[in-house]
Amino acid sequence: KDTTKAYTQVPHKTLKSKVLVTLVRVEYNGAVLGDSPKAGVLPDGTAEYDFSTSFEYSPDGPNSLDVLVQKPLLLTVLEVVPKEKKKPERITPLGQAVVDLLPLLQGTTLNFTVFAPLYAVSASPSEIFIFVSQGGLEVTVSTKELLLSATQFSSGNLLSITLEAVYSVPDAFTADTQQNCMVCLQIPAAGEKEFPLLFKNGILKADGKNEPLPRPKHWPLGPILAPDALNIPNSFIVGGPYEDEDGELTKSERAQRGSCGTRKGAVSWMLLQWPCEGPE
Repeated sequence: KDTTKAYTQVPHKTLKSKVLVTLVRVEYNGAVLGDSPKAGVLPDGTAEYDFSTSFEYSPDGPNSLDVLVQKPLLLTVLEVVPKEKKKPERITPLGQAVVDLLPLLQGTTLNFTVFAPLYAVSASPSEIFIFVSQGGLEVTVSTKELLLSATQFSSGNLLSITLEAVYSVPDAFTADTQQNCMVCLQIPAAGEKEFPLLFKNGILKADGKNEPLPRPKHWPLGPILAPDALNIPNSFIVGGPYEDEDGELTKSERAQRGSCGTRKGAVSWMLLQWPCEGPE
């Protein structure tokens, strides 16, 4: 069975001559894979971690082809404040980055290296926010053998599905209640059961508010400490004319559809997912 390893290098800057001590936490599919050793930031503003970790890929396990296609690797840079007299060691998140694993499934490579932009966590002080947002993680991901051959990749099906929003939601959907808005799509699979594709953590929008355009598409990771890290690079919702399917709508209902996004509440996702039907 194949494993995936990640090696990280974090450009960063010191703050007010303070020696910043950091570590990197690696997570995948909701599981913590490991923490790197602690490393001080060098005078040139970088920190290097001699660290690797792995997880197991299995066609029938929790990290199957469908999961590898849809979910990126999540890396979190943490500041480690040494313990003092009566104060215990304190660990504070500084920023997060994500790495797309799709290149491993294209049947052409056993490894790849990327520079993943680092995004500051929402609660970062302004000076930390500036320095972290100028940095990134150099990550190498590898497998022992090809997960798919080029022939298998070309004979399979890889779809990209973006869910933008659901409009004119029921009045019972209110922003002041604890609700998790979800949409489930059933993807047909030849000779097999339908594949359920779940979009979670929809954000309820108030009446009369339109989303700005263009706006970035998001990874389906759910809430994380650095929300900007959810943005998929070079992938945006740009708006514009759409070819609508009228179905059984009457003339008056067809006219109402154009304004339902502002007259009543809406739930926004802006999520991109890649359901993958593997080769036979």
